[in-house]
Amino acid sequence: MAAASWTFFVESWIAMETPDFLIWAAVVVGATSFAIVSMVSAYRKPIEQVPFPDAVIDQPSLAISSEALTKFVGAVGTYKAGDYRGAIEQFTEVLDTEPTCAEGFHNLGLAYANIGDNDKALRSLLKAGDAYDKQGTKSGLDRIKQDLMVLKTLG
Repeated sequence: MAAASWTFFVESWIAMETPDFLIWAAVVVGATSFAIVSMVSAYRKPIEQVPFPDAVIDQPSLAISSEALTKFVGAVGTYKAGDYRGAIEQFTEVLDTEPTCAEGFHNLGLAYANIGDNDKALRSLLKAGDAYDKQGTKSGLDRIKQDLMVLKTLG
């Protein structure tokens, strides 16, 4: 008889607790889903006006390896197509191969600015400025100064 009452008790407890658990689980999953969707949509939300839509530099000023040049040209095409996140990935690959490529840092900074990540844009543009300075490329330094002024107005 004790086994029958224990089984009845467990079955009753499960029957009573299951709806409460399902409601709790639905609320937790719903709240978590809302938070994740909100963060992703905020991250993916395009900025109102892209500051450098056509500013990409087409060719490096100094010779780079053929592998890096192929990646650079592909990244420029991705940038021109408006896929700035893709361009960021590709310019990062260029810089992994050619870590002194000033135009790689410059274009990387422009792409970061175009997605609204001004902190990374600033860092990349400053690295580009250092690389242009080491190369003695005055036109690159002048352009960096102009781009930094635009970036400063963005906040």
